[in-house]
Amino acid sequence: MSRNSKGRERWKQGFRQRFGWLRHWLKRDPEPLTLLLMTKGHLEVRKLYLSPKSIWWIKIGSVAAVCFLALSTVIFIQFVVTLPDRSLLERENLALQRELNHIQFHLDTLQTTVDRVQRFNHKLRALTDVDKEFAKRQQGPLGQGGGEEVVEDGEFLYHFGDFSIEENSLELARDSQPHLDRRQRFLVQKLYSWMNRLYRDTELESQSVEELFEVLKGQKLQLAATPSIMPVRGWVTSHFGYRIDPFSGRRSLHRGMDVAARKGSPIVSPAEGVVSFSGPYGGFGNTVIVFHGYGISTLYAHAQDLLVRAGQRVSRGDVLATVGNTGRSTGAHLHYEVRVNGIQVDPRKYILDRSL
Repeated sequence: MSRNSKGRERWKQGFRQRFGWLRHWLKRDPEPLTLLLMTKGHLEVRKLYLSPKSIWWIKIGSVAAVCFLALSTVIFIQFVVTLPDRSLLERENLALQRELNHIQFHLDTLQTTVDRVQRFNHKLRALTDVDKEFAKRQQGPLGQGGGEEVVEDGEFLYHFGDFSIEENSLELARDSQPHLDRRQRFLVQKLYSWMNRLYRDTELESQSVEELFEVLKGQKLQLAATPSIMPVRGWVTSHFGYRIDPFSGRRSLHRGMDVAARKGSPIVSPAEGVVSFSGPYGGFGNTVIVFHGYGISTLYAHAQDLLVRAGQRVSRGDVLATVGNTGRSTGAHLHYEVRVNGIQVDPRKYILDRSL
């Protein structure tokens, strides 16, 4: 006889010893039973005859009721005992979910900041031809790293060191939080992956800004003379490019940017320069033109009041005129142009303080 067979026989013998009485009780042929039911005062007597089969079903029902009661008692006791632990686990999960949402909110904010820095960096590079200058530098001999970099001349450097998030940290985070549900585990993995990517992007952007700063150290005069801010507070109604002319109804090239604003709003210079023209200028109405040097000039049309004269030097932020509706215009607004070597270009390339 095999070992498994011996084990089954021992189990059967043990079961018979413990529950043999129940089996004998159920198998025993019951005798018929007659019950006498009497009313109060013995005025009426009723007989209730129970056959052996009925008695057998009563036995089965009794055993089932006892088993059901025992099982219900065990389940109830287990529920009462584990209730505090489950309540604590639910509270921990709720607190963790709030913390994850809080982290995700800050990551969203960080992502927005990184995107804004990238846009600013790209605009500044395009505005000053830094990429060309840096390419010239790269043609020289390759440099080698030294010690810790020294911060000079107000330079802002962002060092993240060797901080990185290993791929297996996702598994570690998941294993260390076994009570997380599937959605929470997915969110944790997503946050770790997102953080890793943001740190890499931020570190790359930091290196790019450092390179940019090195190139721009000797270009302070050019930067001061380069338009970089919005000349008026308002909302853009027409960008640079082809559009439907509001007067002719035909498709034509719009060589500037229209900014709607309240009549009388101040129009400021976006950079240092010299006023080369101030007065009526055909369909542009009252117009100011500022020459900034390095082949760059700016034009401000449809003004109401002209507050500068030709030959006057202006700085970034100085008021040139006020918004009006003079010349060929459909309402109070500023028509703003940026010209490089006499050719109109998209003014958005020369606006660093807004995402246009």
